[in-house]
Amino acid sequence: MARRTFVSKFRLLLLGVIVTFLVAAFYGFSLVQNGSLLNCQCSSTKTSQDVGVEDVRKGGSEEKPDTGEDHKLCILVPFRDRFEELLEFAPFLGKFLERQKVNHKIVIINQLDKYRFNRASLINAGFLHTRHDCDYIAMHDVDLLPMNDELSYAFPESGPFHVAAPWLHPLYHYKTFVGGILLLQSKHFEMLNGLSNKYWGWGREDDEFFVRMRKAKLQLSRPGNLTTGYKSFRHVHDRRKRPRDSHKYYDQWEKTRRLDKETGLTTVEYTVDSVSQLTIDDTAVTVMNVYLECNVDVTPWCLQAEDHPWYEKRKEAQAKASQKQPTQT
Repeated sequence: MARRTFVSKFRLLLLGVIVTFLVAAFYGFSLVQNGSLLNCQCSSTKTSQDVGVEDVRKGGSEEKPDTGEDHKLCILVPFRDRFEELLEFAPFLGKFLERQKVNHKIVIINQLDKYRFNRASLINAGFLHTRHDCDYIAMHDVDLLPMNDELSYAFPESGPFHVAAPWLHPLYHYKTFVGGILLLQSKHFEMLNGLSNKYWGWGREDDEFFVRMRKAKLQLSRPGNLTTGYKSFRHVHDRRKRPRDSHKYYDQWEKTRRLDKETGLTTVEYTVDSVSQLTIDDTAVTVMNVYLECNVDVTPWCLQAEDHPWYEKRKEAQAKASQKQPTQT
């Protein structure tokens, strides 16, 4: 009798368990079908102290912040015999750009030939060599250091950005000045056909480039609301050690006063001698050694006066003319 009672209770208990399991399974299946679990608005008590550094930087969002990581800047520095300045320039600018989190590459274009210095052609050559590495460039003088961290080297979304504005540059203050440091999107530099190759010696190539930008209707912008004025940059050039080659030979002045519609990025002629990777105080630098070429029939002023046969002929003609003049008694 006791055994029958036990078996009956056991069967009843087993039946209850089975019924409970079936009810729970059916209820769970119905929740999934209705999407209640899939659409759960779950809350979390996790704080910023509990998440990783990467999550905090992104703000917990899947959207990538605009830190400039999608762009890369090539700093194109035309160069000749400025090694003391380069030793200061490279590490200084490298740290400056690291603070701004600008993905960048410093490229020194070193002129090896004996022609007069040609800043524009060197920048053209540097651009052609690095055009697949960067989507924007800085035409940058080696002797100009930015001293205010608010001077932005970020991607110039709206058009050319003149970092060394006339009201900030320590030397040049005229309103059409675009030298020193100028940022451009690579596509804009190509659209303008780069810089004119006619400017041998110092100066005026950036003035001609301003006209190119204006003709192309590119909007030039500059820094605003800076309180550092002319102290925004430090100019490290020593004119006593390295005087500017500002001479104008032959008909150079006349031929370089107007917009150059003939030369530029597509016509620059040069030979790359070597490309070296240097590290200056933990700052990586690419040095591109080039020989520029000059057609002396087109731009005879690429040579110094004493190197050009035209000047020798002129001297001879002047000497003969003086000999033919009658002496006064």
